[in-house]
Amino acid sequence: MAHPFCPTGLMRRLLARLVLLATPLLLVAGPALAGHFVIGVEDVDYAPIMSVSGGEFRGYARELLDLFARRQGHQFEYRPLPTRRLVIEHMAGRLDLVFPDNPNWNAQAKQDARLAYSEPTVPFQDVVMVLPERRNLPLHTLGVVRGYTPKRFLPQIEAGSLHVNEAADPGRLIRMTLTGRVDGTHVALPVALYQLERLGRPGALVPSTALAPTTLEYHYRLSSVKHVELIAQFDRFLREEQAALAVLQRRYGLDDKLGAVHP
Repeated sequence: MAHPFCPTGLMRRLLARLVLLATPLLLVAGPALAGHFVIGVEDVDYAPIMSVSGGEFRGYARELLDLFARRQGHQFEYRPLPTRRLVIEHMAGRLDLVFPDNPNWNAQAKQDARLAYSEPTVPFQDVVMVLPERRNLPLHTLGVVRGYTPKRFLPQIEAGSLHVNEAADPGRLIRMTLTGRVDGTHVALPVALYQLERLGRPGALVPSTALAPTTLEYHYRLSSVKHVELIAQFDRFLREEQAALAVLQRRYGLDDKLGAVHP
C-alpha cells in the first residue's frame, strides 16, 4: 500500500480536491451546455411564422427552435400563453425563455428586469395593412392583436386621434380591414400576406405609405431573464447555421415575403 506522503497518495488527494472544487462549476455550466427548458410562446395565429393549434406550437419558429435544440442537445417544452400572461410568467421566473420578444414590447412591464435578447430570428418591421384606396390616407382606427399596443402609435392613441380595435388573431384583423371596420391593421407583413392568400384575396390589402418612418424595430427575438449563456449560444447557432435557416425560410415562403417589407 502506498505511503500517505508518497507521490501516489498526494496525487490521489489532489485529484479528489480538484473534483470537489470543479463540481459547483459543472452544476452552474451544465444547463448552458444541454438541458430541459420551458419556452413561453405567444398563443396567437401568426402563421406562417408561428401558430398554436390544439395546444401545439407550430410554424417556422417551432422548426427553428427545434433545430437549435437538436444541434445543442437541449430539450424544449413549449408553453403557449396569452400575450399579457406571457410577460407576467416570464418576469416571475416561471419560464426559461420567451418567443417572440423584443425590447420595444411591453417595455414598462419589463423595465426592472435584466433581460437578454437574441439577435433577430425573423427580421422585418411590422406594417399597417390598408385597402389600396387608403394607401396614402391618415388612420383614425387601427386593428391590433389583443394585449399588444404598438409603441410607435402611442402618441396618437393617447391624444385621442387614433382609436384601437383589438382582436384575438391577425386573421380577424385582416377581415375587419377588408370590410372597413378599421382603417388599417398593424401586423407583420409575412403574416398579412399569408392570411390574404388563405382568404383567397392576395393583393386586397397593401402597406400604408401615409406613416412616417419609424426608428423602432420589431424583429422577433428569443429572450431570457435566467439564461444569458443560452441566448449567446442561440446567437452562435444563428450565425453558424445560415444555410440551414435559408432552406427553412424557403420552406415556409418567408424568403419572398420578407423581401417586400415596407417600414
